[in-house]
Amino acid sequence: MNAREPGPLVSGEWLAAHLGEPGLRVVHASTDRKWYDQGHVPGAVFSDLHVDLAKVGTVAATGTAKRSYLIPTRQETQASLAAWGVAPGSRVVFYDDTGQGRYAIRGYWLLRLYRFPADRVHVLDGGLPVWQAEGRGVTTDEPAVATVAVAEPLGEQDGALIATAEEVLAWSREASVPNGPTRILDVRSIGEYLGHDVKAARGGRVPSARNRLFSDFVAPDGRLRSAADAIAILRGTGIDPQELRATYCQGGVRAALAWFALSEVAGLHQVRNYAESWEEWGNRPDLPVER
Repeated sequence: MNAREPGPLVSGEWLAAHLGEPGLRVVHASTDRKWYDQGHVPGAVFSDLHVDLAKVGTVAATGTAKRSYLIPTRQETQASLAAWGVAPGSRVVFYDDTGQGRYAIRGYWLLRLYRFPADRVHVLDGGLPVWQAEGRGVTTDEPAVATVAVAEPLGEQDGALIATAEEVLAWSREASVPNGPTRILDVRSIGEYLGHDVKAARGGRVPSARNRLFSDFVAPDGRLRSAADAIAILRGTGIDPQELRATYCQGGVRAALAWFALSEVAGLHQVRNYAESWEEWGNRPDLPVER
């Protein structure tokens, strides 16, 4: 990558300097459109987390259990790109209004999963709260973005970015032997990890997983912590950074943030997002649970 090109994480200063450029598409990811309607980055289009970036439904592997974070198909993701006006060669910047960035990062991860070029998809560090805290303006005007006839082409899922339940099970077994390596990081709340807060047919955790809150990777001002801080968080949790293989949460959104901090910021590219997360694991009786 050219030294002048942006990396996965861009600053408000960078985005402000490039707003209005041809081919730049800014996407406001949220669970509630009211925040977009109250004020958004000029030129940004709205994306509903549970419409474009995660799907509600059921799948055969987990029976009748209602899922809220199913991964959109390549065709569904392609349709979202078309609606956002993302033509071939476009650059996409995601941000959100939560102050932690997990919805924006879910969008980044989803596009990367389907092999959208890594040098043309980014996350605004700190999202809307930091954008505004830095004194940058917002608007209530919705841009007139026409659906493109041909969107940026996508590919099949990149297995280097997503972990399957079978892979996580194998890593769990590796970690369960005496002095075994820590392979799995659970980034849910401590109540979920201990099995007190049950959000599936069963509560608990993947055996041998270590726990660290996803929000620990976010600084108090809402920006992501540095690469050195992310590595220190792992070491402080008793994890050798080179041994870690996957992050998980309830539906792969909090886990995507931890994945981004570790893989995209800290350079631990062996780490994957177990995106099906507890929605799958806790609803599959054939998978072991530790409490």
